[in-house]
Formats: sequence, structure tokens, C-alpha cells
Amino acid sequence: MPKPTNPIINLQNVSVTFQSNDHPLTAVDKVNLQINKGDIYGIIGYSGAGKSTLVRTINLLQKPTSGTVTVSDRQLQQLTNAELRTARKKIGMIFQHFNLLNSRTVLNNVEYPLLSQSISKPARQKKAKRLLNLVGLSEFEKSYPEQLSGGQKQRVAIARSLANDPDILVSDEATSALDPKTTNDILKLLKHLNDNLGLTIVLITHEMQVIKSVCQHVAVMDQGKIIERGSVADVFSNPRQPLTQNFVDSSANVPEALAQIKADESLQNLAANERLLFLKFRGGATRQSLISDLTASYKLKANILFGNIERIGSTSIGYLIIILSGESKRLADGITFLNRNGVQVQLIPTGKKGADKNVEATVS
Repeated sequence: MPKPTNPIINLQNVSVTFQSNDHPLTAVDKVNLQINKGDIYGIIGYSGAGKSTLVRTINLLQKPTSGTVTVSDRQLQQLTNAELRTARKKIGMIFQHFNLLNSRTVLNNVEYPLLSQSISKPARQKKAKRLLNLVGLSEFEKSYPEQLSGGQKQRVAIARSLANDPDILVSDEATSALDPKTTNDILKLLKHLNDNLGLTIVLITHEMQVIKSVCQHVAVMDQGKIIERGSVADVFSNPRQPLTQNFVDSSANVPEALAQIKADESLQNLAANERLLFLKFRGGATRQSLISDLTASYKLKANILFGNIERIGSTSIGYLIIILSGESKRLADGITFLNRNGVQVQLIPTGKKGADKNVEATVS
């Protein structure tokens, strides 16, 4: 077996507390987080969860109230100011709003972090040009940020973050202001940098698609705490927390579909032999012809209103919203059949009264 390696980022019992109107506000609450070298690690949570505050402790831009921050085997709180400045150069950061200098050309923006180093102007510009080529923007070196698209600005920001040859790249909601296609292009670029430069990348996001696209591991944050963590496939194919489940369902557009269907007046008064059901499949169940088997074996009718399949790692998760109709006993037997084959069945309430209790009891 390979020997375990020390994590390149090791946060131990890290808390960050602010004073708000003379009352303490805990933004990060006793977080332990280890990220291995070469990983692409996603931290997902909604606004206010503490994600950005947490990652700012990685380079001590935000000093923890308590706990220790160890990066590349150096405990950052023990470093002198000069040593900390040197350590920070190995942690590149990119942000949602790019933070480019509008008065400088693209080339000048990329070489800006190198101005404080004892490096000649030709060498500095040569390196900046190489980085622009790496992110696919060689032809824009004389342009100014205002002449670029959002995706191009983010590529410049990424090139600039690589100027000091970092070991770690932190992306704080760096794709949130971009359209889906541009977001996908930026994520592909980050994956390319991870593969070819060996960069460890920490991605902060509230978007499930970002995590699914490139991350290997994920932590889910809520109210300053990490509530769930592990490989992306494990966490999102078998979520244990309601918030994690919400991210999975949102990624498949399930909440929107449920809202539209519940708002459809024609579905508010189904017949006594009809049930509006939400079905969730996982793994091998997504590849079986369960609905066909259900209708054939139990003489039921299934009207499919919504369907989607999400691929997370090596696991598939399927969703269906259907109207299932038939005799009460057959409905109950059919729902039992679905449960027995690994399908989670949820009854969606409608306006009809007096639903058959035997049927309701089979719905899990």
C-alpha cells in the first residue's frame, strides 16, 4: 500500500468570529479540513455559509480566532511577516470579479505580481507571455481589460495568479459571474492546469455543476460548519444531510419541476384511482425498465410528467414525476414493487380528498 502523504492544506479546529453590534458572530465554527497535494477540492454552500471566510484563512488573509493553519508543512501563524509574505506567493487566488487593473494592458496585469521581484523586464515579460499562452490569450497581450469578455478577463486573472509559480490555486466563486458555456471553458482550463502543473485547486462555489464538472472531493458547508465531506461521487450519490440532497435535486432541476407541476390546476383534483408520485432512482435502478415492468405486471398506467438523469462520478441518479393510475390494490402493490427495486417513492399532495390509506402506507 502507498504511504499516506501529509496534506498540503491542513486546517485544525479553525474558527473565525467577528463582532457585530457588540455581539459575536461565528463565520467559521471549529472546522477541520485536510486537502491533499494535486487534489481539486470543492467547498459548496449557500451565501453566508462561511465558505469564503474559510478559504481566506488558508493564506491568513483572514486570521483565525482559534485553530491552526498548516500549508506545505508550515504552520502559518508561526511565521514572521516576511515569511508569511513569501508563503502567500505560493497560494494563488482568483475571484468572481477578476480584480484586474483597468489602466494596465493584459500583459502588464499578468506581470504585475513580478514587479517586486529582482527579475529583468525582458524575463518578466517573457514569463507573462508564456502564461498568457497557457490560458489561450496570447493575441490579447496589448489589450485592456475593458476590451475583453468576462471569460477572457477571468483567464487573465488566472494567468496573473500563476505568476509566482504557486503550489495552490484558490478559486472563490470565480465562475459565478459567467454564462454556462464560459464557466465550462474556465473549469476545463483549471482541470488542464491541475493535470499539467500539478496544482492543488480549492474551488469555492454555490453551484453543483461546478463541483460535478471538475472536483475530486467536496465539503458541504452550512452555518460555518462542514456538515458532509468525501469524494464527490460518495457525497452526492448518497447524501446524508438535507442541504446536500437539496444541491443534488437542484442540479437536476427537480425543485422547478415540482413547483410547476404543483401549480398546474388540472392536477389539483385527480381521480380517486390516480396518484401523483415523485420517484428517485439510484445506481443500477436507472438502467432497469421498471416503469414498463410496473405497468405490464400490475396493469397500471403511468403518465410521465418530468424525467431527468444526473451522472455523478460513476453513479447515476434518476428522477421521475408521474401520475400512476389503477385499482387501489394494484397501486399499492405497484408502489411496493418500486420500493423493492430501490426506488424512493414520494406522494405529491393534490387537492383530492379521501386518498386510499392502504396506498398511502406503501409510499416511503
